[in-house]
Amino acid sequence: MLCHNILRENSMAKQLLTCFASAAVTGRLIAFFTVFVSGAALAHSGGAHFDTGLLTFFLSGIAHPLTGFDHLVMLIGVGFIAGQIKPRSQQLSLMFVALLSLLLGLGCGALTGFSIGIEAMILASVFVAAVAIYQLQSSKAGQLAKGMAVAAVAMVMFHGWAHGLEAPVDSLIGFAPGMLVGASLLITAGYQLGRMVNPKWQSALLAISGVLLVIAS
Repeated sequence: MLCHNILRENSMAKQLLTCFASAAVTGRLIAFFTVFVSGAALAHSGGAHFDTGLLTFFLSGIAHPLTGFDHLVMLIGVGFIAGQIKPRSQQLSLMFVALLSLLLGLGCGALTGFSIGIEAMILASVFVAAVAIYQLQSSKAGQLAKGMAVAAVAMVMFHGWAHGLEAPVDSLIGFAPGMLVGASLLITAGYQLGRMVNPKWQSALLAISGVLLVIAS
């Protein structure tokens, strides 16, 4: 029995390490791809306005969700949540709503410039996502669990808001589509990782990440 428990704990630890490693590798690959494409585009001899305008903003939008650990963790967390939603027909809808929430926040942040409390809401969103995943993994998950999932998706707006505060308004026509592409990649990565990692460890991963963010802030 003792040996069985040890093996089980080792297995869970390996799952958690795999999740951390896979998330890190995914983020690095996307970042590398963005930097590589950006460099190649800027090295092109023609279309100087295009290279330094819309294309640059678009590539910056793709990379931006990767520039903050909080944004990366939350978007991967949305993928985790989507993987726990039942029926499966609602999973794509949840991801789509998360992207709309992100886009809404981007517009609000860029147009209003209001920043009070946004960082606190970003930190809170990570913990809300962690609780949502923990509740959804239960076989008796009810309306409260789905309510927490909806709250987590709605709070993605604050991550978009932070992007909007940092992006010039005149860059949004290129930045916004790029941001949605980058966010979609991270949500999809989270969804795929969630299929390999026990939901309890997904919740723990987000909670630990939230604690690290609080300490670093």
